[in-house]
Amino acid sequence: MQSNSSTQPTPNSQYIDSRMQTDSSVNIFIGYSILIPMIVFLGFNLYKKHRAAVFCQQVASLEKLWHLNIKKELEEK
Repeated sequence: MQSNSSTQPTPNSQYIDSRMQTDSSVNIFIGYSILIPMIVFLGFNLYKKHRAAVFCQQVASLEKLWHLNIKKELEEK
């Protein structure tokens, strides 16, 4: 009578190993397919906020120049 030893690989163990590797690859793909759009979305939003802040600074500096020009024109008259 033969006894099955647990140290010998069975034909099913190769199938299980390849299936685990495939499952791992699919999980990595799903992770990246979720992570990459999130990073792009966050980057886009940060860029928009940065541009809005720069625009506000530019408007503020132009308003200062405008008020200085108005004061200068009033003093000349």
